Amino acid sequence: MKICYITKRKFYLEKALLISSGRLWYEQTGILGFKFEEIEKLVLLGFKTNEKFDGYIYNKGSENEIFVVGPEFREERRYILDRLINIFLTLTEIWKNRKILKDVDLVFAPFFEYVVFEFLLLKLICKKAKFVVYIIGDYPELNYRKKKNKLLKIFLSVSQKLSQFLADECWILSDYLMSKYKTKNSILIRSSSIKKEDISLPKTINLEKITLIFVGRFAEEKNPYIPILIVKKLKEKGYNVNLNLVGDGELKAKMEELIQKFGLNKNVKMFGWIKDRRKLFEILKESDILVFTSKPGEGLGLTILEAMSQGLPIIATKCGGPEEVIEDGINGYLVEYSTDENIVNQFVDRIEFLIKNPRIYDQMSKNNIEKAREWTMEKFSKIQKERVIKLIHERHEKQN
Repeated sequence: MKICYITKRKFYLEKALLISSGRLWYEQTGILGFKFEEIEKLVLLGFKTNEKFDGYIYNKGSENEIFVVGPEFREERRYILDRLINIFLTLTEIWKNRKILKDVDLVFAPFFEYVVFEFLLLKLICKKAKFVVYIIGDYPELNYRKKKNKLLKIFLSVSQKLSQFLADECWILSDYLMSKYKTKNSILIRSSSIKKEDISLPKTINLEKITLIFVGRFAEEKNPYIPILIVKKLKEKGYNVNLNLVGDGELKAKMEELIQKFGLNKNVKMFGWIKDRRKLFEILKESDILVFTSKPGEGLGLTILEAMSQGLPIIATKCGGPEEVIEDGINGYLVEYSTDENIVNQFVDRIEFLIKNPRIYDQMSKNNIEKAREWTMEKFSKIQKERVIKLIHERHEKQN
């Protein structure tokens, strides 16, 4: 199997070493259900650097037929102009490396704004390849909420639709996204970030000290300051409550100011990004409730699956994909997306209810452990691999 994987990651490549600025895929030992040993050639289409950096380390390199194609990353401070420059530089590198790319079997891309341009050029180069685009988030909606620019939303919507049209198959992560972006070639393909071995035992709530946890980017679309407001209100009501914040992002400084302003330094702990999954699961185990505060537009929320695997009840805003995983009152609670104050009040009400009803907490924990067993990486990686093999087999049948 020869795969071209399109991403916006930054890569450092040596003979026996690959460093990525993010996880290549949900699995650590391969991609799309294929182990690295099963991949004859892997072309990573993203950004490259000649300097090592602190990222995700893979003990695979150029000696394993792994290639990195792309320019050095240019900061995208000007949202449109810098992106257009990066797209042009990326297309230039694709053309320069067309000999490496021409014999790939599969071109795969989670959708982002570069993909339609890359697909158009790669269609000329990879004439035998099958193309798959994966819709994993509500990209047009989330970017519109960031920039409040209707023209940008239209551009991203059209780009996504064209990417779906150019693809042989369009994978869509959740029913929520399927309801918005389904095309004739669309198929529901789930992903998961938990393995069977990650799933823990049910837990009980620590009534002496309640610990909430938030995991995600410190970005506007995630509303990462709301958990701080929740802790403030619970403290005012007399509860002994702590908050674990796992993540990083452009709002970190504002969040630190908020923590300082409300005198919550002893109640809130910031962990930054955690690459070691075992450490993340340890922090989840030490917590009691996951608070998921995103604005509408979430594809699924893999953080929810990770918390479920450790038996944590989930309280989440109604923001799209998470509504497919959380059954209100069964394994967590869904709250209406409204004003910050109203959202905080709804979260506080649900948390108080669980504190006062520990047996319901216990049952929710058990329900989430059972639910997690239905959402494992092993299950969905097998489905992904089977879909890819089917696509490639169809290509060979047509050629014969």
